[in-house]
Amino acid sequence: MAATSQGSVTYAPPIRRLPPPTQLDYDLLEAADDLAGDGRAVEAIGQVLAHLFPSAEIGDLTTTPFTFVQGSSLVTVRIEDGELAIAVPLATLSADGNPVAALRYVLTRVSAPGQIYQPRLRGDALSLEFRDKLTRMHPAKVLDVLRRMPPEADRVDDWLVGEFGAVPLGHAEIERLTDDEAARAYELWTRHWGEVEGLLAEAQRKRSVWFLNEVTAFANFRIRFALPLCGHLGSRLAESSAVWNDGQVDSSKREAALARCLRDMKAVTADELRANLGHASYALSPLSEGRAAIISDYFAQGGYIEQIDRFRKSGHSFEAGLALVSTYTYLLARFAWPPVVATAFMEGLAEASGKPWREAATLLWNHCKGLVARFCGDDAEGGDDAEEEEPEGGDEGEDGDAATDGEDN
Repeated sequence: MAATSQGSVTYAPPIRRLPPPTQLDYDLLEAADDLAGDGRAVEAIGQVLAHLFPSAEIGDLTTTPFTFVQGSSLVTVRIEDGELAIAVPLATLSADGNPVAALRYVLTRVSAPGQIYQPRLRGDALSLEFRDKLTRMHPAKVLDVLRRMPPEADRVDDWLVGEFGAVPLGHAEIERLTDDEAARAYELWTRHWGEVEGLLAEAQRKRSVWFLNEVTAFANFRIRFALPLCGHLGSRLAESSAVWNDGQVDSSKREAALARCLRDMKAVTADELRANLGHASYALSPLSEGRAAIISDYFAQGGYIEQIDRFRKSGHSFEAGLALVSTYTYLLARFAWPPVVATAFMEGLAEASGKPWREAATLLWNHCKGLVARFCGDDAEGGDDAEEEEPEGGDEGEDGDAATDGEDN
């Protein structure tokens, strides 16, 4: 069913397993700084690892390398010959593929001047690596590499395989979906792109940057929230959404890019989708921690929620309702929430599912204010320490082009 001005988008429970927040001990980082200052680099590195991997057992890195899984990537940390070495294999270049194009991609999109980790080619084997002497080691270096390099490898390896015919190298195993999960995933996938197609048609009619921003954010983050997408299909969607979900790109270019993506995604078969879904493990959470201040920033006060309220009160329920659905979906996709909070968000989406936009906007407005009252407490007015987050491609301020089309149902 395509989403139009008559009826809101639908909700289905996610197949993706929602991760709980990871509690990190920041005192360990302070201890690491002190140890590094005293010249005790090995112990400082151990404290950084204990901070990032609180449930892992970190042994003597000089004799027992520490290995962890980040999606499809297998990362190894070791100390050898007086140096710290962190490496993750990417892929093996194949003569049957396009190794020259693969290398060009790696050199232009992965390698960068001043980046402390870099791609390495040994024979036909590509990897990302960091290596430096212990005498030059600082906890900040270790943190930077471990926070950035494994997610980069997890993104790049599937792209090299799917686009350039490379062969997977040292990839971690990913739990595949059950038959029931795969069937529900394909139903959700086809419904999602059908609804996005209807929303894009409305965006082209309205010519509102605000509305387009909410459409593209919903198109991107609903998939990221609901499905455990991985493999080359996930990389393709990420590459495409980098254009159509970017609020700084010209609107016509964004609409055209989303239309092309829609055609490609609607052509994906059930078997192809299933091959690109899986319950991956992440030793380092790919999500930010969901906190009360974030809920407060979005729903308690500020230009964004005030604009939604103006839409709602002036009869533009489509704009108001879609913005709330999009924001709920974004928060579920980008943050790891305590289960009770994640459940509350999903209950709001389920309550508004398929309702006329006027009813959906009212339901979600009351629901989001209830979230503030229930979970924010003293944070309900925001604060200087609140993390400022914004949906990718979303304008949080007022948009002069919005609310120009009369009443929505």
